[in-house]
Amino acid sequence: MKELCDILREMTALFREFLPLEEEKLKAAQRKQVTFIEDCMGKEQALLLRIRGLEQKRESFLGKKGLQGRTLREIIAEQPEEEKKELAEVFEKFSNAVKTFSALNGEAMKLIQINLHELEKAAKEKEGRSYGKGKETAESIPHLTDRIV
Repeated sequence: MKELCDILREMTALFREFLPLEEEKLKAAQRKQVTFIEDCMGKEQALLLRIRGLEQKRESFLGKKGLQGRTLREIIAEQPEEEKKELAEVFEKFSNAVKTFSALNGEAMKLIQINLHELEKAAKEKEGRSYGKGKETAESIPHLTDRIV
Protein backbone atom coordinates (compact mmCIF):
# COMPACT_ATOMS: atom_id res chain seq x y z
CA MET A 1 0.00 0.00 0.00
CA LYS A 2 3.05 2.25 0.05
CA GLU A 3 2.54 2.95 -3.66
CA LEU A 4 -1.06 4.01 -3.04
CA CYS A 5 0.10 6.33 -0.23
CA ASP A 6 2.68 7.85 -2.57
CA ILE A 7 0.06 8.44 -5.28
CA LEU A 8 -2.32 10.05 -2.79
CA ARG A 9 0.50 12.27 -1.47
CA GLU A 10 1.26 13.44 -5.00
CA MET A 11 -2.41 14.13 -5.66
CA THR A 12 -2.67 16.04 -2.37
CA ALA A 13 0.31 18.19 -3.35
CA LEU A 14 -1.31 18.97 -6.72
CA PHE A 15 -4.60 19.96 -5.13
CA ARG A 16 -2.66 22.22 -2.77
CA GLU A 17 -1.03 23.81 -5.83
CA PHE A 18 -4.54 24.55 -7.04
CA LEU A 19 -5.49 26.50 -3.90
CA PRO A 20 -3.54 29.73 -4.51
CA LEU A 21 -4.63 29.59 -8.14
CA GLU A 22 -8.28 29.28 -7.11
CA GLU A 23 -7.90 32.14 -4.65
CA GLU A 24 -6.41 34.30 -7.41
CA LYS A 25 -9.25 33.32 -9.74
CA LEU A 26 -11.82 34.22 -7.10
CA LYS A 27 -10.21 37.64 -6.52
CA ALA A 28 -10.04 38.23 -10.28
CA ALA A 29 -13.72 37.32 -10.61
CA GLN A 30 -14.55 39.79 -7.85
CA ARG A 31 -12.63 42.48 -9.74
CA LYS A 32 -14.11 41.31 -13.08
CA GLN A 33 -10.67 40.74 -14.61
CA VAL A 34 -11.63 38.41 -17.43
CA THR A 35 -8.18 37.99 -18.98
CA PHE A 36 -6.66 37.10 -15.61
CA ILE A 37 -9.39 34.49 -15.08
CA GLU A 38 -8.57 33.02 -18.49
CA ASP A 39 -4.88 32.81 -17.51
CA CYS A 40 -5.81 31.01 -14.29
CA MET A 41 -7.98 28.56 -16.19
CA GLY A 42 -5.09 27.78 -18.54
CA LYS A 43 -2.87 26.97 -15.57
CA GLU A 44 -5.66 24.86 -14.09
CA GLN A 45 -5.82 22.78 -17.27
CA ALA A 46 -2.15 21.85 -16.89
CA LEU A 47 -2.69 20.80 -13.26
CA LEU A 48 -5.82 18.83 -14.20
CA LEU A 49 -3.84 16.84 -16.76
CA ARG A 50 -1.30 15.94 -14.09
CA ILE A 51 -4.10 14.92 -11.70
CA ARG A 52 -5.71 12.77 -14.41
CA GLY A 53 -2.37 11.03 -14.92
CA LEU A 54 -2.14 10.27 -11.21
CA GLU A 55 -5.76 9.13 -11.16
CA GLN A 56 -4.99 6.65 -13.95
CA LYS A 57 -1.93 5.50 -12.03
CA ARG A 58 -4.09 4.98 -8.92
CA GLU A 59 -6.72 3.04 -10.89
CA SER A 60 -4.04 0.87 -12.49
CA PHE A 61 -2.53 0.11 -9.08
CA LEU A 62 -5.91 -0.80 -7.61
CA GLY A 63 -6.69 -2.97 -10.64
CA LYS A 64 -3.44 -4.91 -10.19
CA LYS A 65 -4.31 -5.47 -6.52
CA GLY A 66 -7.88 -6.56 -7.38
CA LEU A 67 -9.34 -3.55 -5.56
CA GLN A 68 -10.99 -1.74 -8.47
CA GLY A 69 -14.52 -0.50 -7.80
CA ARG A 70 -13.92 -0.05 -4.08
CA THR A 71 -13.78 3.29 -2.30
CA LEU A 72 -10.62 4.33 -0.52
CA ARG A 73 -12.45 4.12 2.81
CA GLU A 74 -13.32 0.48 2.08
CA ILE A 75 -9.75 -0.28 1.10
CA ILE A 76 -8.40 1.37 4.27
CA ALA A 77 -10.78 -0.62 6.46
CA GLU A 78 -9.48 -3.89 4.98
CA GLN A 79 -5.79 -3.17 5.63
CA PRO A 80 -3.67 -4.52 8.48
CA GLU A 81 -3.41 -2.11 11.43
CA GLU A 82 0.12 -0.92 10.67
CA GLU A 83 -0.81 0.05 7.09
CA LYS A 84 -4.29 1.27 7.99
CA LYS A 85 -3.03 4.14 10.15
CA GLU A 86 -0.66 5.58 7.55
CA LEU A 87 -3.15 5.15 4.70
CA ALA A 88 -5.93 6.76 6.77
CA GLU A 89 -3.74 9.78 7.56
CA VAL A 90 -2.73 10.22 3.92
CA PHE A 91 -6.33 9.83 2.79
CA GLU A 92 -7.53 12.41 5.34
CA LYS A 93 -5.01 14.99 4.07
CA PHE A 94 -6.02 14.21 0.48
CA SER A 95 -9.70 14.50 1.32
CA ASN A 96 -9.22 17.85 3.08
CA ALA A 97 -7.25 19.26 0.13
CA VAL A 98 -9.99 18.19 -2.30
CA LYS A 99 -12.74 19.68 -0.09
CA THR A 100 -10.90 23.01 0.23
CA PHE A 101 -10.31 23.12 -3.51
CA SER A 102 -13.94 22.28 -4.24
CA ALA A 103 -15.20 25.02 -1.94
CA LEU A 104 -12.95 27.68 -3.49
CA ASN A 105 -13.69 26.50 -7.00
CA GLY A 106 -17.43 26.56 -6.31
CA GLU A 107 -17.28 30.14 -5.05
CA ALA A 108 -15.21 31.27 -8.03
CA MET A 109 -17.56 29.56 -10.48
CA LYS A 110 -20.64 31.16 -8.86
CA LEU A 111 -19.06 34.59 -9.14
CA ILE A 112 -18.01 33.98 -12.73
CA GLN A 113 -21.58 32.88 -13.56
CA ILE A 114 -22.98 36.05 -11.97
CA ASN A 115 -20.51 38.18 -13.93
CA LEU A 116 -21.41 36.35 -17.13
CA HIS A 117 -25.11 36.92 -16.49
CA GLU A 118 -24.45 40.64 -15.91
CA LEU A 119 -22.49 40.83 -19.17
CA GLU A 120 -25.27 39.09 -21.08
CA LYS A 121 -27.83 41.43 -19.58
CA ALA A 122 -25.76 44.49 -20.49
CA ALA A 123 -25.31 43.18 -24.03
CA LYS A 124 -29.07 42.67 -24.41
CA GLU A 125 -29.77 46.16 -23.10
CA LYS A 126 -27.26 47.60 -25.53
CA GLU A 127 -28.78 45.54 -28.32
CA GLY A 128 -32.18 46.99 -27.44
CA ARG A 129 -30.90 50.48 -28.24
CA SER A 130 -29.62 49.52 -31.69
CA TYR A 131 -31.24 48.84 -35.06
CA GLY A 132 -31.16 45.13 -34.33
CA LYS A 133 -34.12 45.22 -31.94
CA GLY A 134 -37.14 43.27 -33.06
CA LYS A 135 -37.86 43.38 -36.79
CA GLU A 136 -36.58 46.88 -37.31
CA THR A 137 -33.98 47.46 -39.96
CA ALA A 138 -32.19 50.60 -41.01
CA GLU A 139 -34.61 50.87 -43.95
CA SER A 140 -37.77 50.57 -41.82
CA ILE A 141 -36.89 53.43 -39.49
CA PRO A 142 -38.11 56.78 -40.83
CA HIS A 143 -35.44 59.34 -41.66
CA LEU A 144 -35.65 63.10 -42.16
CA THR A 145 -35.37 62.60 -45.90
CA ASP A 146 -38.51 60.40 -45.90
CA ARG A 147 -40.84 63.20 -44.88
CA ILE A 148 -43.11 64.85 -47.36
CA VAL A 149 -43.10 68.65 -47.17
